[in-house]
Amino acid sequence: MSLDTSSKEFITALKSGSEAAYTQLFNQFNLSLCSYAYRILSDNNEAKEIVHITFCKVWDNRKTIEINESLSAYLYKSVYNNCISLLRKKRQHAKYVDNGLVDLYFNRIVQNPHAELKLIDSESRKIILSAIDELPARCREIFIQCKINGHTYPKVAEELKISVKTVETQMSIALHRLRRKLDWLLILILP
Repeated sequence: MSLDTSSKEFITALKSGSEAAYTQLFNQFNLSLCSYAYRILSDNNEAKEIVHITFCKVWDNRKTIEINESLSAYLYKSVYNNCISLLRKKRQHAKYVDNGLVDLYFNRIVQNPHAELKLIDSESRKIILSAIDELPARCREIFIQCKINGHTYPKVAEELKISVKTVETQMSIALHRLRRKLDWLLILILP
């Protein structure tokens, strides 16, 4: 299949779920959209991620997608809006970083049973537990022993018959992954 992406036939094919049309759309616009997003964000990885998100939304919403101008204009406008949203989140996040609040959750809530109790059955708690579940098995086990159960690094090392350095390394990996995965949640739970 090779239709003109500006034709009504192409949009109809895309809306009906034609993978060939979607592939053609991706092949035709991916590089130029990445370049456009890069000019806005000045970060190649973020630009690629924004374009990926845009194409995923196009596929997910293909049946109800409203193309008022052209498909090209729609894609560029979507990438622009997604870039602006990311920049707003980054600016909001930078405010918390500047104020030293990035580790608030990990230093205050995970290590404080009273704060943890407030999260029971909340949506935030479910999201956090899901993120913890996604850690590699050994990393997750060590994180739970240290942060949830409150065991010291030497105690966990002794129980698991590993070195304290291994516990420290695994905790560092766990915290890094969780911070990266849950940074957006920090923005939602802080005033």
